[in-house]
Amino acid sequence: MKISDIRVYQSTKPFNIAFHSGQAFRTQSESVIVRMDYDNGISSYGESAPRNYVSGETLFTVSGLILNSFTPLLLHQEIRKIENVESILKALEDFCLQKGLKAYQSALGAVDIALMDGLGKLEKKPTAAYLGPLIGSCAAYSVSVPFLPTEKIRQMFQRFRHYPFSHLKVLVGEDLSWNADRLSLIRSLLGDSVDIRIEVNGKWSLEQALASVRDMQKFGISAIEQPLPPHDLKGLRRFREETGMRVIADESFCTLSDARRIIESRACDILNIKVSKCGGLLRSKAIANFALSAGVLCQLGAHVGETEILAAAGRHFAATTNLLWIDGGYSFLLFGEAGAAEPGSIKEGVLGPGLGLPSR
Repeated sequence: MKISDIRVYQSTKPFNIAFHSGQAFRTQSESVIVRMDYDNGISSYGESAPRNYVSGETLFTVSGLILNSFTPLLLHQEIRKIENVESILKALEDFCLQKGLKAYQSALGAVDIALMDGLGKLEKKPTAAYLGPLIGSCAAYSVSVPFLPTEKIRQMFQRFRHYPFSHLKVLVGEDLSWNADRLSLIRSLLGDSVDIRIEVNGKWSLEQALASVRDMQKFGISAIEQPLPPHDLKGLRRFREETGMRVIADESFCTLSDARRIIESRACDILNIKVSKCGGLLRSKAIANFALSAGVLCQLGAHVGETEILAAAGRHFAATTNLLWIDGGYSFLLFGEAGAAEPGSIKEGVLGPGLGLPSR
C-alpha cells in the first residue's frame, strides 16, 4: 500500500483535574495527532506529545515539521514490510540531520507510531509483533501525584480509594517542609506497602539534592527521578555514589546516543523511556535493548495528558519489554476513571491489528 494523504491535528482535551509540576501548569492535553491514509482504504494514527524542556519541540514546531518537511518525503511511499518503515524513518532522520535540525524526536515519533499502526493493519498483526515476542511484562502500574495542597491530596485519594495504588511518583519542589508534609500524608494514607518515588524534574543543585534526600529517606523513598539538571552527569554519578539512592534519568536523554552516554557515565540506575520523546516505538525499543544489555533497568513513562494513541503505543512497547514500572501519566485521573488501566492488563489492546484502537 502507498501513503496517499497525511493530516495533522492538535489535541487540547481539557483535564478534570489540573496538573501542576515543576515544569508547567497544565489544564488540557497538548498533543499533535497524525492521520495517514493509504491507497487501499486503510487509515493509521500517530501521536506526538512535544515538551520543549525535554526535546526542544512544541506543538507548533512538530506540526510544521511534519506538514512542511516530512509530508513531501512520505507521500506515495510504499509500505509492505517492517523494513520499509525502518527505511522511511531513517530517511526522515537523515533529512533532519542534514538540515542541522536537533529538535525532531517527538515529530519522528508520531510518524513512527502511525507507520507501525498502518503496517499492522495491512498485515493484520498487532504492532507489538514488530517489536519482539510478547513477554507479558509484570511491571506495576504507577500514577503521579502533582503539586497539590495536602487537603487536595486527601480528597484525591478519597475519591479514588478503590484504585489499587501500589506505586506512586510524587512530584517535589524546593520547599523541604512542604515536600515532607506531602510525603508524610501520602504514607499515612497508603501505608508502608506502597512504593513511593520522587520526581524533581532537574530542578535541584547537587547540594540541594543531597540535603533534601537525607530529609526524605525516612519516608521510604525507593528512587528519585532527575534530581539534577539534564546535562550534569558528573553530579548525578556523585549523588548516586554518596546517597546509594537509585536515580531515574528522564530529561537527560531522548536518543540512543544520549542513553549510551548516561550509562557509560554511571549517572543513572533506571531509564524513563517515553515513546514520544524517544522518537517512536522502534527507537524506544533500541534504547531499552541497549540499557537492559548493560544492566540498567527501564520504566515506561508518559507525558502528562497523552491521548489513547500514545497510551496504546505504550502498551505494545510494554508487552515486549522487561520493565520496572509503567507510568500511567495520571490520565485516568485527568480524563476520568474510564481510562484507568488495571494491573495485569498490559496485553489487552495488543491483539487487534495495528495499535488495536477502535476505528476513528
